[in-house]
Amino acid sequence: MKKENKWFANTTRRVVLRVALLVAVIVTAICAGSVFAAASETYVVDIYDGSQVIRVETSEIEAEKVVAEVGIQLSERDKLIVEYFNPGRDSRIIICRESNVKLIYPNGETHDTLFAGTVAELIDSEGVTLFNGAFLNVNLNAVVTNNLEIELYEAKPITINVDGEKRTVKSIAKTVSDLLKEQNIVLDSDDETSPSLNTELSKDMVVDVLRVEYVSREAKETIPFETETIKSALYSLGTSKVTQKGVEGSKNVVYKDKVVNGQVSSSTVISETVIDKPVKQIATVGTYVSTSSLGNGKIERNGKPISEISLPSKYTIGENNVPTEYKYTISGRAAAYCIPGGITSTGKPAKPGYIAVNPKQIPYGTEMWIVSNDGVVYGYAIAADTGGFVKHGYFTCDLYMNTEDQCIQWGDRGVTIYVL
Repeated sequence: MKKENKWFANTTRRVVLRVALLVAVIVTAICAGSVFAAASETYVVDIYDGSQVIRVETSEIEAEKVVAEVGIQLSERDKLIVEYFNPGRDSRIIICRESNVKLIYPNGETHDTLFAGTVAELIDSEGVTLFNGAFLNVNLNAVVTNNLEIELYEAKPITINVDGEKRTVKSIAKTVSDLLKEQNIVLDSDDETSPSLNTELSKDMVVDVLRVEYVSREAKETIPFETETIKSALYSLGTSKVTQKGVEGSKNVVYKDKVVNGQVSSSTVISETVIDKPVKQIATVGTYVSTSSLGNGKIERNGKPISEISLPSKYTIGENNVPTEYKYTISGRAAAYCIPGGITSTGKPAKPGYIAVNPKQIPYGTEMWIVSNDGVVYGYAIAADTGGFVKHGYFTCDLYMNTEDQCIQWGDRGVTIYVL
């Protein structure tokens, strides 16, 4: 019995020893494997070098060695931004190359320098203090690049009148358009500004935002009548009479109103529709002179033409003041009229020689030679005017005179008209 126990004890010790040795071997293997795994673990780093991005898989834990690993050369003044570099984890390194940079100050002065780093670091290294109201044209966190121009702006005081509100702001905007964007002021399609959107801002400028809308409206309006003055030998010289009373017409007008900040600033006519046409008012001026007031008229029978228009050289006047050649003659009666400074129906200035006719009988522009039946020579005449006598058919023509006295002397005479 005692022998059996001793053997059991020996056997147990041997088993325990073997198990312990096996455990030790396993632990040693595991530890060795872990050490090997840790030594061979890699991660990804993006290296930003200006506009170039290089991605590298590395196990290095120092930024400088990671950069050197891909063969990137750095000068003494180049620097690395390692703020975003985490050894052992995917991350990035930013290379700041020494670059030519120009600083432009609000007063127009400039300063050229060489620098590697961020804009904020450059501003700090130059001893520039961004005082209240000063701004930069680039982000402070941006990396300096070659030939970069960094401009410092001084905010300008600007007054904006918008939607009934007066705003006083400080702005670095360059134009009115930029100012509105900066201040989150939105314009509708018809809205305007004063000054215009592309105007450059200046200190203490006042900018008005004009809210504009277009509104259509209709209105009934009167149409004034026209007045026409005609001459007639049916009425005595020097008298005037309204022979047709004028009547106003009416029309419907559609307007497009431009409303600025609630007030109509201008209106444009879109369409007009006539409802009632106006009736012209006619005033008739008398030209008739009674033959009883003419006297003997001998002063006119001197053979000299009354007309002030020269007879063209192609025409010749023969004996008894009769043209040597003419197309035909018209016998009729002629009155006289005078409108100093007036204009004939054909646009010619009123003067002796331009006479009034019925253009249906004697067309405008017809050349004539006129002699009264009692021997007074009116002379060379051109059909250039018309008058009220046409409606009544009593007179063939109305001869222009320079004065009322001449009209009175002429009166109402029979004439022979030689059509040239």
